[in-house]
Amino acid sequence: MQKGLIFWTALFFVAMALVFPVQGIQADEVVVGSKEFTEQIILGQITLMVLEEHGIPVQDETNLGGTLVLREAQEYGEVDICWEYTGTALITHLGYAEAITDPEECYQVVKEEDYERFNLVWLDYAPLNNTYTIMMREDDAEELGIKTLSDLARAINEEVDAPEPGTWQFGADHEYSIRDDGYPGLTEHYEFHFDGVQIMDLGITYAALRDGNVAMAMGFATDGRIDAFGLVNLVDDKNYHPVYNAAPVVREETLEQYPEIEEILAPIAAELDDETMSGLNAMVDIEGYEPYEVAEIWLEKEGFID
Repeated sequence: MQKGLIFWTALFFVAMALVFPVQGIQADEVVVGSKEFTEQIILGQITLMVLEEHGIPVQDETNLGGTLVLREAQEYGEVDICWEYTGTALITHLGYAEAITDPEECYQVVKEEDYERFNLVWLDYAPLNNTYTIMMREDDAEELGIKTLSDLARAINEEVDAPEPGTWQFGADHEYSIRDDGYPGLTEHYEFHFDGVQIMDLGITYAALRDGNVAMAMGFATDGRIDAFGLVNLVDDKNYHPVYNAAPVVREETLEQYPEIEEILAPIAAELDDETMSGLNAMVDIEGYEPYEVAEIWLEKEGFID
């Protein structure tokens, strides 16, 4: 009888531990996550600092990993809030085959479906559109009269002499080279083919293009290295790439616990346009600031924190 009593008593306390968190574990903390690239880490740090400023306990899980790693962490409740891009949610998370190029329409679709399917709440989106972009060196683009992706396709199809390295080599990271809204669809949409594709790590494409290792490269429209390296974004005149407006995405139960999060982040999102975000990214990638330093400088300058 004594052993049986001990067993059931132990089982009772195990069950209670599962229902009620052990003292000392910060169950109230809002876990802020981000992907592993500069812009995402800055957005994560901005979120951490401004929530903390308003008395909300936070835990830093920024620089967590790639798109799928972060998404899985949020779906399983290991991350409470992060910034995501409308186009990424549409294509990657919700499985749409066709891009939506109108910002408001894309936002409304992902906002509705992400909540219905995953109980994830999209807060107000920012004007910044960190869409994929195809870049050339500015001098080369001017010399060849290339301003749009249609101009590029025409030059390649008419066998115009390519700039350095002398062939129409394209630099891309692995993800862009295979994803549905990346390289395979780009060449089909604009009806041309590069002479070759060089696969390189994320972020290397800017320097590779600047240094003449490729004639063109993919990048992200709000990256500060575009201006700093003398590069130019070609206009996506046939609207191939989806829009990628950034917005905070919060787990429903987190927002129920801290409903003020929506009001706190709305004015911040409103201030983050392409020019602002490009400047913040450049402070990290060109000037050598840490993302948390950039976040703090901007938040203080805009009056969001003291």
